[in-house]
Amino acid sequence: MDDLTLLQKYEPVVHYTYGEKFFPCAVDEYVKQCSLWLRDNKGDEHQLAAAGELDVEKLAHYSEVPPRHTLYLQFVDEPLDPISYQQWRNSPARPKFVAPGRLARVGLFSRILDSLFNLSLILRGTVPGGTTAAAQIKYAQMQTADNRDVYYGRVIREGGYIVLHYLFFMAMNDWRSSFYGVNDHEADWEQVFVYLSDEGDAEPIPRWVAYASHDFAGDDLRRRWDDPDLRFFDQTHPLVFAGAGSHASYFEQGEYKMAAEPQALLPLKKTLIFLRKFWVENLGQGSADKVDEEVGALLSVPFIDYARGDGVAIGPGQERHWVPIIMTEEMGWIEQYRGLWGLDTQDPLGGERAPAGPKYNRDGSVRVAWYDPLGWAGLDKVPPPGQTPAKLREQLAALDSERANLQQQIEQQRADLRRLNLEVRALRETEYLGHLHKTRQAELDTRQADLQSLYARYTRLAETQKATRAYLEKIERGDWGDPQAHIKHKHPPEPPIHKMARITELWAAISSGLLLMVFAVLLALAPSQWLVWTVSVGVLFLALEATMRGRIAGFLINITIVLAVLITIILVKDFWWLILLAVVLVAVVAMIAANLRELWESS
Repeated sequence: MDDLTLLQKYEPVVHYTYGEKFFPCAVDEYVKQCSLWLRDNKGDEHQLAAAGELDVEKLAHYSEVPPRHTLYLQFVDEPLDPISYQQWRNSPARPKFVAPGRLARVGLFSRILDSLFNLSLILRGTVPGGTTAAAQIKYAQMQTADNRDVYYGRVIREGGYIVLHYLFFMAMNDWRSSFYGVNDHEADWEQVFVYLSDEGDAEPIPRWVAYASHDFAGDDLRRRWDDPDLRFFDQTHPLVFAGAGSHASYFEQGEYKMAAEPQALLPLKKTLIFLRKFWVENLGQGSADKVDEEVGALLSVPFIDYARGDGVAIGPGQERHWVPIIMTEEMGWIEQYRGLWGLDTQDPLGGERAPAGPKYNRDGSVRVAWYDPLGWAGLDKVPPPGQTPAKLREQLAALDSERANLQQQIEQQRADLRRLNLEVRALRETEYLGHLHKTRQAELDTRQADLQSLYARYTRLAETQKATRAYLEKIERGDWGDPQAHIKHKHPPEPPIHKMARITELWAAISSGLLLMVFAVLLALAPSQWLVWTVSVGVLFLALEATMRGRIAGFLINITIVLAVLITIILVKDFWWLILLAVVLVAVVAMIAANLRELWESS
């Protein structure tokens, strides 16, 4: 079966969220719409080609980037002005995206972090406002020239697998500006892999799929073909649910809570985890099962990736179909151009910078997914099913050989140990050879420990061999075990939420900014009593937060415990000598009572 036939047989069906503006397209028209720029090591910008002067063949000629220089395309020349932008937003043709309050799903502290994150956009290099609107208008113009829904594909054969690599190019990632997400950036590359086992002359068999999704990596990226969460069209086309604006790929339809965790808060996170575990384990307030996750969520900036799948769908059985383009080494825009595919905002966090192309990272190095697609999804350690029984039999034979070798070593060392023990016993009976006895005794102890280590290793090999044989019998019956056993961090969609009261959503929207404003006013008007007022206002806001979320009873219990702890600390501070005296008296009475009891029982 040729590469194109394989790609088409298993090509995914991608479901987008209603409101999505940018869909997979060919790169040709995009490149024609772009200008090309070089930023030198002093930060000066130099235009190398104006919009309309480029095509993919010419782009391939820009293969050299001097050290500490940045080469990048720019899709949008000028963002829309405020009036044009508002006209675009109010256009009847623009789909209206509706979502429950994102901020109402998380706590007050997370909302404060979200406000600070938004303020950081002022200082960071970001995609200018109005860029998404201008990009959407240019994208619509591109569609009039070429409206194909394109994926770029390649087929890699290695390690007993046939890897089908699907790459999708979008003109813009508008997650932040259109769907309240983390970032915006010009150009977006996403990828999906299908892994088939190479069956020789027989038809290959699908075994795994892997979807690129934000910061997940390795085993967490892939699902086995029989995974119950994986859905298909016509049994051979896996369904992909793309995040709105972000275009990240998900196995299940729904809304995914994402979190950006500031590294600067890592020490605070560790401290809060310790305190939270103490609170749970010693005071019995809550459960210790998910302390790390709860604290991580508290100190993270919350975002929702909407992968609802209720909008456009592209692929087999849908109204819109894929046009595949096979990638080859002759495509210079893939092999030669190592620059960015959109505006370089110089964002130090990287989120607002455009990506590089399908083959390269932003620094010009080759992507792991390109040169090692098995390792990218954690499959380099997993043999194809057809090879697994033979590999297990080889493993059993190797274990047999190692056990036999160990058995010989054990018998030899046991014999040596017994001879050495007789020598030590003889030396013990001779008074004037005490020094030599100590030396040989130490050697005896060492050799005995070595022999015990061999026994332990032999036992581990026996247990491993037993488990391997049982696993071989299991897979020979066709039982390959839990299809999700390899997943370390499963990320399911959020459960459906009930429509919140409007007052709750309003409170979530204004509370964090209002709290920060009150703190600033208190600092300005009452600096000498700022700490007292800050604590008072903080408690008031937390009480309002708990009331809005129907958790006022738990809040009052926690406040009572905190007050009890504080009162205890104050009492200990002021009356420590009385407390110490009482402790000593109790200890003395207990000691005397124990001694008298012992005397009474023994008489």
